[in-house]
Amino acid sequence: MGAFLAMSSSIKTLVKAPILAGLAALMLAGCGNDANRGNMTEMLKSSLPFLGKKTAGAPQPMNIPQVLANTTAPLTLIVQKDLNNTSVLVLQIEQNGAYRTYSTAGKQTLTFRQGLVTATRGLGNDMMSASVSESLALIRARKSGTAKRVLRYLDGANNVIAFEFNCQMFVTGSGQVRQGVVSANTVELTENCVADSRKFTNTYQVDASGMILSSRQWIAPLQGYYDIKVLRH
Repeated sequence: MGAFLAMSSSIKTLVKAPILAGLAALMLAGCGNDANRGNMTEMLKSSLPFLGKKTAGAPQPMNIPQVLANTTAPLTLIVQKDLNNTSVLVLQIEQNGAYRTYSTAGKQTLTFRQGLVTATRGLGNDMMSASVSESLALIRARKSGTAKRVLRYLDGANNVIAFEFNCQMFVTGSGQVRQGVVSANTVELTENCVADSRKFTNTYQVDASGMILSSRQWIAPLQGYYDIKVLRH
């Protein structure tokens, strides 16, 4: 928590917010009874750790073909680098317009727009919401430029604290993504963001439609970076 409180010099907004515990569970409860999804959840429960907890040893490899064979749902693979977590699969539980919410078997959730993380629940030091339209515009166009983004977190008193980052986007290469059932030519973008003493660098592999297929994204002070790979849309 000390790392989080150290960011207080860059506070832009402070508003009272209700406690949002249980939101992920409520979302899951309203998602219906997809048989494939149920099979996948049981498999995940037996093989994957709880996101947000530091694990000892090297992350264990995952049998991606087996995972894909057990469900037809959209899937994303996540490696939590700073906490040394085993690769974790999340599956889609809800879509709200351009936003897609995915869940672990433990009902932790990540919400994406164009493959960019805009919210998390259940991880600890959660990103409550994000205003990232300027970054998304550059990602969609696959071009360099400047952007502002606002990331919002809860403090110890359940107040929402918003941090405004100034970002620079650069085109840093091109490549190919081959992961799961996803195959595409991509443009690599690198985004450097700064808010006072806090800074992070995200990298994105973006297809022709402007969707991030593979990325390294900073989530929160106590979560650090995630490697994120779309295995099935």
